[in-house]
Amino acid sequence: MSMHRQPPTDPQEGNPFGESNPFSDNPYAPPRSTVADPSMDSLAARVSSRKMVGHVPVIAVLMMVQGGLELLMGVFLAVMAGVVPLLMRMDGVQGGREGPPPEAIAWMMLAIYGALGLLTIVAAVLHFLAGLRNYRFRSRTLGMVALAGGLVTVFSCYCAPTSVALAVYGLVTYLNADVNRAFAWGEAGRSKDEILRAFRNDAAFD
Repeated sequence: MSMHRQPPTDPQEGNPFGESNPFSDNPYAPPRSTVADPSMDSLAARVSSRKMVGHVPVIAVLMMVQGGLELLMGVFLAVMAGVVPLLMRMDGVQGGREGPPPEAIAWMMLAIYGALGLLTIVAAVLHFLAGLRNYRFRSRTLGMVALAGGLVTVFSCYCAPTSVALAVYGLVTYLNADVNRAFAWGEAGRSKDEILRAFRNDAAFD
């Protein structure tokens, strides 16, 4: 009688726990592939890209809200451009021996407040007009200009965090290929609901 035992032909005979062996893998089982399925990764990326289209109406509404807040600040700065120099003249502000004369200080304040007010009002108008157009998937370029141009309001120290956050959020969304395609459909006359429904159902227009 031979003392050497032949290895089992059935993998389960050498692994009494089956596939749920908590101690070790079955040495007779074929190796399991750990390579991810590239088709699944591509599908996930495609679904994520399509979802970006749904962010466009949200960004459009946020731009209109941002534009309204900036308009209030722009009007305030414009008013201050005329009030501050007037108050300085009424109070009889005196310049230092080595400093600029009071008249120069008044003109300086007028220029600073006036410039900030004008830039803020321009950014507000751009945000509001772009929001109205982008909500219906129109004028993608105007939206990108408004998002980037809105960063000038950072110098007014008003709504700076929201302006930066909106610019980053909006530009990332608008540079997406599917979003670009959705705007092209909008310019071709498709409605907002048609576009959103098409990307939600992964359909395409002829």
